[in-house]
Amino acid sequence: MKKSLVSTRWLLLILLMAFWTISVIAQERLEVIKVKDDFNYQQPLSEWEKNTAIHHLYSSEGGVALRLYTGFDHNFLYLGFYVTDPFLTFKDDFSLDFQGSDHLRIYFFTSGNAQLKEPVTLYLLPNSKIKEPLFNILGASWRRQAIIVRSVLEIRDYFMAVAISLAELDLSPRGGQKLGLQILINDITSKGETKKHWIFGEKVNDYETLVFSH
Repeated sequence: MKKSLVSTRWLLLILLMAFWTISVIAQERLEVIKVKDDFNYQQPLSEWEKNTAIHHLYSSEGGVALRLYTGFDHNFLYLGFYVTDPFLTFKDDFSLDFQGSDHLRIYFFTSGNAQLKEPVTLYLLPNSKIKEPLFNILGASWRRQAIIVRSVLEIRDYFMAVAISLAELDLSPRGGQKLGLQILINDITSKGETKKHWIFGEKVNDYETLVFSH
């Protein structure tokens, strides 16, 4: 009887560990769904919500939050970033990393750099003095024409739509393709302080994985 009880406990422990492992794996994968080849990245947020996968990723006590939208077609990866922030400023549109402004930093771990843990970094500034979004790239020689950015601004939130050529990411338009992704919200407070909100974990290498649906 005692031996049977011990065996049962070990079995329960193994099942719990297996369940935990499956849960962790599920949490580490973000689905990217196939969209029509005529997908219009400039469409309003309401249309992104109908046609792409939605991921509610982050919310802080201070009111900063992020929702991610993902999709792909034959040529592009589409990423939509909806950010809420009680205080927004975009005064620094001249430095390469936009450090003095509210902005996003998107880190891509492609198949070519995943092992080296050196991501390609895309800096996204929602607005500038010329009333347009700006972006910079670090860690790759991507053609600037291969990235298209659009933004919609409100007083306490913004939506950034990004289309990136699959070729620049070393990806093909088929199910099962994977891409490591980390996101940082660079938050400038009303007091001029800078807060960095990592969406996954606490550092750049705590990235999660985008997986193209079949």
